[in-house]
Amino acid sequence: MKINTIVLENNQLKVEILPELGGRISSILYKPENKNWVWKNVNNSVSKVIDGKNYDDNWQGGWEELFPNDEVETFSWGTGYDHGELWFNTWHVQNLNKNKVSLEINNLESGTKIVKTISIENSTIYTKYSADISFEDHFLFKLHLAIPLEEKLYISVEHSNLEKVEKNFGNILETSKTSYFLEPQKDTGLFDFAYLNDAGNYIKIIDSKKNVMELTFDNTTLEYFWIFQSQGGWRNHNVVVLEPCSNGKKIISEAVNHNQAKKGPTLFNTNYQIKFSNL
Repeated sequence: MKINTIVLENNQLKVEILPELGGRISSILYKPENKNWVWKNVNNSVSKVIDGKNYDDNWQGGWEELFPNDEVETFSWGTGYDHGELWFNTWHVQNLNKNKVSLEINNLESGTKIVKTISIENSTIYTKYSADISFEDHFLFKLHLAIPLEEKLYISVEHSNLEKVEKNFGNILETSKTSYFLEPQKDTGLFDFAYLNDAGNYIKIIDSKKNVMELTFDNTTLEYFWIFQSQGGWRNHNVVVLEPCSNGKKIISEAVNHNQAKKGPTLFNTNYQIKFSNL
């Protein structure tokens, strides 16, 4: 099956988007430095996933979204898939020109309708979301922006502390190697998953060749910020995943207990933008 690719392009950026594969951004090439900021799993082919029963085995990489859950959760309308119902479903193109595309998905099992608009201007990519959520449950909406760890990355973000997402997962936090979390290096064998408490809505990433990406996101809907990373230690992947999120905890019931979860029915709008440069 041939996968349709949408290309947005100007003199600084070339962005590729796959509507049939969760509407994910599959490539962002910063032309002046020939730098691609999107991580791809070279072990998995770019192909349609039948359903979302196993995310980790089918993770192809890219920049995508998780909704209405991360781990498998039960809702009033049924059971949410592993990492939600967006990443493996087809989005439909509504409008397209060389610098902007609007995608819509409205056949989800949860009954939710979401419109996503991606546009580029100079060296900045802008992504906006509008969602109509009709169910009455608590839910999670999260960005899942996978960037490659090619040599070393420097992550600059305001936060009060790093908190492990899962007590028995990871080997960086709560050890003598905690400093590696915000300065990850390729193939150290380390990996972990953290909530960044009291994080701001601005994150700056610099690679070893002085390429820079600056992420700014709406922190009204996306109030919390998480980072997952593997320095070759989890499934041999070298990747850092930036995860601005609506919830403060991965498990929805835990987020509810901490008053850190969104609840439907609701209409919400959110957005993020990323500027690319070189020092």
